[in-house]
Amino acid sequence: MKSALGLFAVALLAAGLAWIWFAFRKFTARKRAESAREAAFLAELAHSRAKRASPPPPAPEIVRTSDPIATATLTIKEALARGRGAEAVSVFNLHLEQRARLALAPSEWDALGRVLLAQGAYMEAAWTLHAGALLAGDAAAAQKRLVEIATKASAAGQPQAALRLYDTLLAKYPDSQYATFVRSNMRVEEKKLGKA
Repeated sequence: MKSALGLFAVALLAAGLAWIWFAFRKFTARKRAESAREAAFLAELAHSRAKRASPPPPAPEIVRTSDPIATATLTIKEALARGRGAEAVSVFNLHLEQRARLALAPSEWDALGRVLLAQGAYMEAAWTLHAGALLAGDAAAAQKRLVEIATKASAAGQPQAALRLYDTLLAKYPDSQYATFVRSNMRVEEKKLGKA
């Protein structure tokens, strides 16, 4: 009986030691993982601080030409690239009569049009957004943009602008899928003008 108790005590002691060894290994593994995570976090923090401390890259050099339209095109492109929509619009407005000669990409016409639309310049916004869609080869989108801007002009209390845009759409695209909708809206806008 004493030998059985002795064996039991030894087995219990061995189990206790095994449990302590297992718990210690788990604890040290968790500490290593936490240390690695903390080191990675500190490295990322140091990297982001270094990025913030470094100066921004220099702006691309824009070469001005003797052609005012080419210069206007470059200035508009630069302003849009830097997020200065109002500056791009002011240059565009200086060259309204020569606007068809501005060599902008479809995305640049679109960006310029969005700024003009935000400023409430519905006719100019319609022209630029329509031009961008046509330049991209999407006549359906060009028509849709005219309708959308006319609707916004109407909602802003500018029925004359809405009517001019609807007229433009019907003149350019007499077989447009929007023709019925446009004619219906034109009657509404004409009623608004009659009441004014």
